[in-house]
Amino acid sequence: MLNKLMEMSQKREMRESRDEMVVGELVLAFAQLGMPAVRFAAGMGQQSVRFATPADPLLHSVAVTLDRKTGSGALSDSLVGSKAVITVVAEVKNYLADPDDLVNMWRTDFANIARLPMLGQVKLDHQLNSVLATKKLMIELNEFTRDPAAGRVQLNQLIASTLEEMRGHLAPYKKASPFEIDG
Repeated sequence: MLNKLMEMSQKREMRESRDEMVVGELVLAFAQLGMPAVRFAAGMGQQSVRFATPADPLLHSVAVTLDRKTGSGALSDSLVGSKAVITVVAEVKNYLADPDDLVNMWRTDFANIARLPMLGQVKLDHQLNSVLATKKLMIELNEFTRDPAAGRVQLNQLIASTLEEMRGHLAPYKKASPFEIDG
């Protein structure tokens, strides 16, 4: 009886720790891209990591939030699965703002009215000195934790393709930095 209780407790902990395993794989994937983790935050069922992008000429930073969407217990896990939403927010930083930027901000805001990040679309948020691109991805945590080697490759491809898509949306908004020296 005690063994059964211990086994049930271990299965529950394993079910609840899948998101931590995927966050660890995300940190590894970004580190392999040359983007170190600089900030971690965790809450109930949600974990966020901010990554610096020192070698990327376009992106200033990338924030990734993993939000687990399952209830608690084996019944909800078998009905809903082990779903999570990964929200990726990429930032382009422009250190100077001119009056034309204000006009572009309004255009970006109007274009966002019909965009839904949950449906895989990239939503842009134009702020005074930054442009943020947001995309949400619904994933099944089990796909990345059952076979760690295959899950790592799949997660690396997902991150690389998402960042490439976001770069495409953000590239028109990047201005040359006044701090860069032509050499």
